[in-house]
Formats: sequence, C-alpha cells, structure tokens
Amino acid sequence: MYLKGTPSNLDKAQKVLATFSTASGAKVNWHKSTAIWASKNARTWQWGTEVGLKWVPNGEGTKYLGVLVGFHLPPEANFDKLMVALKNKLIAWSHNLLSLAGRILVANQVLLASMWYITVCWNPNPRMTAQIKGVIRNFIWGGKDAPARAKVRWETLIQPAAQGGLGIIDPKAQSEAFLAKLMVKGLAPGGEPWKEIIQSKADQIKLLVHSMGPDTTNVNWIFSAPKLKRIPCSMWKSIVGTWMKVRPGLTKTPPTCTAEIFR
Repeated sequence: MYLKGTPSNLDKAQKVLATFSTASGAKVNWHKSTAIWASKNARTWQWGTEVGLKWVPNGEGTKYLGVLVGFHLPPEANFDKLMVALKNKLIAWSHNLLSLAGRILVANQVLLASMWYITVCWNPNPRMTAQIKGVIRNFIWGGKDAPARAKVRWETLIQPAAQGGLGIIDPKAQSEAFLAKLMVKGLAPGGEPWKEIIQSKADQIKLLVHSMGPDTTNVNWIFSAPKLKRIPCSMWKSIVGTWMKVRPGLTKTPPTCTAEIFR
C-alpha cells in the first residue's frame, strides 16, 4: 500500500484490511509485513509494533517482488545481488564448449536477461555498467569469468550483425529504454499510486483535445513540459533523468485524433 504516513491513516488501512480478511477468508501476516517511512523528517510516533509490523530503517531495504526497496537505499544494494546472479549463470555456462555464436546467444538470452527485471525501475551508474560490460566481454572472448583480451571494441560488439557488429545488447541503452518507457506509462491515464508519484513530479501541460470527445479531457502532452521538478529519490531521479536524456531524440508529433491518443 502507498499512503500518507499518519497514525489515523494506518488505523483506517488496518480496518479496511480486517474487513477484507473477514470477507475473503484471507489473513494479513503483520509479523511478516514491513513499512517504509519515506520522508526526510523523523517519525515521531509508533504504530504497528503491537501486531508485529516492522519499520525499515533509512538506508536499509526490504524485498518487494524480488527487488530491494527502501528510503535512501544505496544503489549497491540491488547491484550486488545482480552481479552474483550474473556470475553464477556465467559459471554454469562456462563448462560448455560454445562457439562464438553460442556465447553471443547465451550472453543476450541468459546472462543479460537476468538483469532486465531489476533495470526496469533502476538505472546502473557508470561504474556498475562498466562491471557488467566486463563480465559480458570476458564471456564473449574467453568463455568464462576471467580476464580476456577483447578482439573488437565494445561499441562494435553492440552493433547489429548487418552493420558489422555481433548484436550484443547494450545494458546501458536497454536500461534507459525501460526507464523511458516507464515514464511514458506513468503519465498515461490511471490512478495507480506509482503513476500519481510520477505525475506529481512532472510539469505536465494539458493537450487541447477536448473536441475529440469526453475521454480525452485529461490527456497530457509530455513533450510540452520544459523541465521536470527536482527529485531527491534516487529511483525516481534515474527515471526522470533518463527521460530527459531520451526525449530530445524522439518524434514530437502531437496526436491529431482520438485513435492516435489511445493507440
């Protein structure tokens, strides 16, 4: 749940969950539940300790759908787990005698694929990206997790085969594509909490499409925003920063009919 952190709101949420539990037969395991206080101001009240709810300290995280989330969570928290998974898969595949084409396929479909789930909402910094590239480069040219001399520059590796490359997916470019797509989805109609966060941070300008029908009155033209508000959270900062980087290279033709808006 995403809600304003006040004792009264939490009391209401507890009552709603109790009603849901009675109606559905499901049970809320409060002793397995965690709460994150996402604010710079210290929390001056206690709530939930009597039912076993645990509050996550600033700088620490809790797993949500396999990803560590938290307030002021260091980027290394998810990166370390990602690198362990990447190297474990590399070690498992290093025992196979694969051709260059086979190693390229494994790199794209197995090794790099293991990081897309996390990078959908997180952008690795340059140091992390360099480490990921190093692991992939070593596997491509040496077949194992050991330093190997690259025969071709990385910029050539990530080019399509038709352009003289090997078709390796660039982890940085792929991550930026995911985050830019998330930004676009966040500004689409909908009342999901994560969309409300993005929409509250974006200087949106309403697109004048009222004549196209009642369903288009809340449409926003994201290219009209001259800038985006400053965001202290590292996760949202990476999403917004990526969007600002990708946006200039995209086509900025406004929709002209309702079908184009909802396409």
